[in-house]
Amino acid sequence: MCSGVAILRDKLTDPLILRHELGWRLHDRSLDHSGRFEARFMFAERRPQLPVVHDGQLVIYEWGMAFEKNRKCFRVGYCKEEGLRADNWRYLKPEPVVIPADYGFERGVWFAIVEGVRGIVVRDEQERPHVFVLTQPSTHYYQMMTKRDREPVLVEQVI
Repeated sequence: MCSGVAILRDKLTDPLILRHELGWRLHDRSLDHSGRFEARFMFAERRPQLPVVHDGQLVIYEWGMAFEKNRKCFRVGYCKEEGLRADNWRYLKPEPVVIPADYGFERGVWFAIVEGVRGIVVRDEQERPHVFVLTQPSTHYYQMMTKRDREPVLVEQVI
């Protein structure tokens, strides 16, 4: 899986930061506090969001959707690539997107991402867009690094 992503600050526009109040997400990644800022997006947040390139524009969408089952509410933010290929999501009319990320995060480990993470966007009954991270079975290296059996599908990159 991938429980968080970070995108370098210089890839975000000021209007986008202001419109989505992203200022609190900015962290200085540099060890010497030289101001190499990035915006971090974590799935564990109360209202998780992700940056997405959709229809050629960088936007911010809600990460996943909340569902209720047996009076318990749970959030789903991932889509298995195998399930997408098997058309399990077809009724939701998923649209492929790229999540522009420079780093991914899982179980305390940050890892570099070259181009981004593949995802899908689906719309809820009110036509609000929600983004889901595509996952695939982990490579041996990713599994050793994060102890997870699934990893994000990266654009033109294997970990």
